[in-house]
Amino acid sequence: MGNMPDRMVYARPTRALLVKFPRGCMFGEPGNTARQRRIIRDGLKAFQSMSEPGSVLDLPYRWKKPDPDE
Repeated sequence: MGNMPDRMVYARPTRALLVKFPRGCMFGEPGNTARQRRIIRDGLKAFQSMSEPGSVLDLPYRWKKPDPDE
């Protein structure tokens, strides 16, 4: 799982998932455990269906900006 497509191509993992999250937060925003679980489940489900070696899938999740009122 990673967030930099160019590095995924270079590293050549057998299968890879991409997320649009900052480095170090591959499963989502800190404290958002429900979303983190959903991302993990979706990732595991995606790995089961990726049969072609070298497959790369971009998960549809995007980083949520913090609420300025919090």
